[in-house]
Amino acid sequence: MKIAITSPRAPIVIEWVKIMQRSGHSVTVVDSLYFPVAKYSQGVHFVKVSPPKLSFETYKEEIRAIVKEHDLTIPTCEDIFFLSMALVDSDLEHKVFIPENKLLFNLHNKFLFKSLMNQYVRVPEMELVSTIKQIDLNKKDTLLKPVFSRFGRDIVRDVNKNNINGITISEEYPWVQQQFINGNALCNYSIIQNGEIISHVVYKPKYLVNGAASTYFEYTESEKCNRFIEKFAQDTNYNGQVAFDFIDDGTDLYILECNPRATSGLHLISDSIEYRDGVFISNKSKPHESCRVSASIYIMFGLQYLLSGQFKELKKDYKKAFNVAKDIPLYAQLLTFLEMFGRMLYYRVPFTTASTFDIEYDG
Repeated sequence: MKIAITSPRAPIVIEWVKIMQRSGHSVTVVDSLYFPVAKYSQGVHFVKVSPPKLSFETYKEEIRAIVKEHDLTIPTCEDIFFLSMALVDSDLEHKVFIPENKLLFNLHNKFLFKSLMNQYVRVPEMELVSTIKQIDLNKKDTLLKPVFSRFGRDIVRDVNKNNINGITISEEYPWVQQQFINGNALCNYSIIQNGEIISHVVYKPKYLVNGAASTYFEYTESEKCNRFIEKFAQDTNYNGQVAFDFIDDGTDLYILECNPRATSGLHLISDSIEYRDGVFISNKSKPHESCRVSASIYIMFGLQYLLSGQFKELKKDYKKAFNVAKDIPLYAQLLTFLEMFGRMLYYRVPFTTASTFDIEYDG
């Protein structure tokens, strides 16, 4: 079979390439970048497309042609929302591993997703705010975040008059004011085909960018998470990849938000997954204990941990973790980094923004 995988800038696409190749399929990776990291996976074909957020109509034509000529297309990153919109009123939806359009967008919305939860989790109290005046400064232990955001970007963790000055809130760009829950952070990642969970993992995020986006992933167990995702899959007849962020306060499991796409949890379980005769299967083998992306934790956190006297802990975590980019040549990793760094300088945005701004859906 011919398989297309989008956004190879995400290291998880390295895993999808391996899954499909060992299942006997040819793989095309698709991105608007010039040097996405998974482009350099052995044996793949690369197709460059227009950036969906910046040139949607051109992208729409290009991605429809790609979906049409492949047996299955797997979106992995925020481009999933533009891909879904591009396929509206087409007869191609069945060729893409993606949830139904309305469900996809409701799950991405940090306010609307709560209506799809079940009895195995609690949802923090939250209010939708579309003007500065709607923010309740008297509510303690709350935070503010845009309805659509990524990498923990723009979160206001201390809600006071000074900290909300200058933020952009409108009917077109609403935020939520959400109860802050203290506890242990957990994430999950699941592959679900027509309501059946194929593979599922719970992990602890570590070494966080912006206090939210993890660069290191440790396998863990959570029966609460397991019960929740089983019920969610059945209730929604979900088809695709999905991930949730949780806080376990020791009594209850609180659900913070949903990512109806791939996340780094795939690194932990990819060795067990195959795709045969149009069906995903898993051999249920034990996940990796922990994973990292090359030397990223040294680059991003080395100096911080050295100055705080915690470098030994970072070094220990680095050594025990599986390097998901071990088969990608160093020159390719450098090219990927330099392209991101160049975008950061040219557009004058943070590194995390530079990595995804052309594919992010913000409503």
